[in-house]
Amino acid sequence: MQLDIELLRKLDRVHPYPAKFPIDLAIQYIPQYTDIGDTVFDPFVGSGTTLLASSVLNRIGYGTDINYIAILISSFKLLSLQDRDIEDLQIFISRFKNQAQEQIEHTDKFSYPSIEHWFCENSILVLSTIKKEISALANKSQKLFCNLVFSSIINTVSNQESDTRYAAIDKANMTIPHIIDIFTKKFEYILSLFSSCRSMFRTNEACKAFLHDAKYCDQVIPPDSVDFILTSPPYPNTYDYYLYHKHRMNWLEYDVKFSMNAEIGSRREYSSLKKPQEKFDEDLFQILYTCNKLLKSYKHAVIVMGDGKIQGNVYDAKTNIEKICRQINWRLIDYSYTDLDKTSRSFRQSYRTKGKKEHVMTFVKEG
Repeated sequence: MQLDIELLRKLDRVHPYPAKFPIDLAIQYIPQYTDIGDTVFDPFVGSGTTLLASSVLNRIGYGTDINYIAILISSFKLLSLQDRDIEDLQIFISRFKNQAQEQIEHTDKFSYPSIEHWFCENSILVLSTIKKEISALANKSQKLFCNLVFSSIINTVSNQESDTRYAAIDKANMTIPHIIDIFTKKFEYILSLFSSCRSMFRTNEACKAFLHDAKYCDQVIPPDSVDFILTSPPYPNTYDYYLYHKHRMNWLEYDVKFSMNAEIGSRREYSSLKKPQEKFDEDLFQILYTCNKLLKSYKHAVIVMGDGKIQGNVYDAKTNIEKICRQINWRLIDYSYTDLDKTSRSFRQSYRTKGKKEHVMTFVKEG
């Protein structure tokens, strides 16, 4: 089977998720360090890039994350929709498109604290209607698909400035027909894309994303069972995943506080709460120490991580990750980097300290 890398790239980007590594990297490294049927693990699974690549390459893929939206996106990328599912989803969106205006009149508005600050009246009405229609679905796979599309448009139709800027602004043209159009077009695009990609997928029910703290990943994945680790830890003091996905989690009725409290490396911790660098190093050590229990001897781990800035000092990711890995008997065998300033254009200028790098580090577990 020939992989269509451009289709995979599009599928990998169906839902906003900043600071993700490209699927090209996963497609490169997974065959390099594993064989068909081997187990790949990503303790910071994020938007599921590692799992998507593992699935199409016929590997067993596991991932953990503490962000509900990460698990939603990752689980979507592992969906196996049958012809009947595709037909039902086409009927769902066609019916919604034709009846949405009428349904809005009979839908109770969803609410949570501060919703009216972050969403205009029209957005609340349309999103409440979409939520109601999805909740009526009985098929779990179809409901997951619809929730993925729903989640993907929430920030777009909110007053939130962008997925990397948490500030309320007035957005023009948020009429009811326009918001309905945003949802239906996104739905039809993703359904068409998913249908086009189906020939690349093998049904692999062993691939799974777990809502679980990576510090305790050995509770959901057996020790000495992983052939390869591919992951990208949070870049310290750069991004708040829980915050920028907060409205998505609220609308889907997920526990925002769980994700907030379990997230490591966030700007909340290191800009607002002024935590020291040692806290981040301790968190990373605990996660990689537990990952070491899962990884088989003489197998490999590839870690993609950018420098950050804590208490005014640049956090050299390569130096610190290598130091942690030496403690768990992982030896660095390959290394490359890119200039982070060239890959972080969506962030505020103040985040883009000159000289910061994004490092790609390959380790082998010795003994």
